[in-house]
Amino acid sequence: MRALRGICVGAMVLSATACGDLLEVSDPGSIQGEQLSDPTLENLIVNGVIGEYQVAYGTYTLWSGVLADEIFTDHTNVAIREFSLHNFRDLNDTNEGVYVNLQRTRQSADDASARLKGMLGAAAGSSLNLARVYAYGAYAYVLLGEGFCEAPVNISAPLSSDDLLRLGIARFDSAIMVATAYRAGTTVAANIAAATDIINMSNVGAARASLKVGDLAKARTYAMLVPAGYEKLALYSSNSVRENNAVHRPARTADPFVGIHPKFLGLNDPRLPALPTARLGLNSNPIFPPQRPLMYAGWSASALGTIDITTHIKFASHLEAQYVIAEADGATASTLAFVNARRAVGNQAPVDLSGAALITELRNQRARDFFLTGQRLGDLRRYLKAGVDLFPSGQYPVFSDFYGENKCFIVPLSEKAGNPNY
Repeated sequence: MRALRGICVGAMVLSATACGDLLEVSDPGSIQGEQLSDPTLENLIVNGVIGEYQVAYGTYTLWSGVLADEIFTDHTNVAIREFSLHNFRDLNDTNEGVYVNLQRTRQSADDASARLKGMLGAAAGSSLNLARVYAYGAYAYVLLGEGFCEAPVNISAPLSSDDLLRLGIARFDSAIMVATAYRAGTTVAANIAAATDIINMSNVGAARASLKVGDLAKARTYAMLVPAGYEKLALYSSNSVRENNAVHRPARTADPFVGIHPKFLGLNDPRLPALPTARLGLNSNPIFPPQRPLMYAGWSASALGTIDITTHIKFASHLEAQYVIAEADGATASTLAFVNARRAVGNQAPVDLSGAALITELRNQRARDFFLTGQRLGDLRRYLKAGVDLFPSGQYPVFSDFYGENKCFIVPLSEKAGNPNY
């Protein structure tokens, strides 16, 4: 592979802000840099962006769950232990791995969108592939904004979480506009369905990001457009380690090293299934490795299922849009009805709540429905802004140590050292 300055597509190796001055390495069997403007490689470029997102999303789902309150680690590795204790610095390689994967996805998408516009010219305005690139790139911006205290883009000065989320919203809007134009120009049912999928995916993402920046009216508008039954999955396979579900290895029952946090144990809720007995973690402490939760493909309310290397994860859905609407509406009768419907899924009796108590229960149900899907860290940071601190504190579940103060991922030293604007 020849990785040239400014080219960050597919599986290329990246540096500061996931793309800067890169070493040039020759591999005659792979795509050369000058070929990346070849229109015949359009689909390959787009699939590269989607592939990067699947990797980044899986990694973020795992480690954001650890940085939130969903799971914890029982591991002998010092960096993993420090991260799990929420007491890490900018040299922590677990933190850096999440950063690099998300920035690689973001930059791959930004680079691909520029290349597609150059390839397609006026036709780019109704290109399904360009819409796809915008949508997946937007999700990378959203995860950076939800998970990181701040982050630069293209070796810029650090941008705030809200700035990153707004950049995501702008890309979702572009995806919707381009996909809508494409849909209007085709009569092929499969093409209409593909364009509609991108529009729905983008409406969910834009609703999510708008909710995080506090624009409830805008969030509700996007969410209302998502049809019942809609789901979008991050896809995983056994083709290579890179394509595996990242939660599988630490959660498998043979030699696990992540366990469900005590906050989510013993709930008798099929959405958060747990083994009947604990397993020993890598550090020989008893833990309950997570089993396949509600938003993982193949979930069953009546039978435990392991998280396999090929288990897909739903990262956008009509259910999420309904939560956005409920939160935007506040403590209304319709929100109470929605909460009770979700409680029924979790084998819980209905409640008669109002005001702050109802909103608290809405948050509780949201945590259960989206367990281990990369939602929780952004939610906890959003609640903290409102004065509600739900981050884990006190003594760590299996060590004598106590939780530290980290409540978001941080920009790694490698970025700071290579970024003159930081």
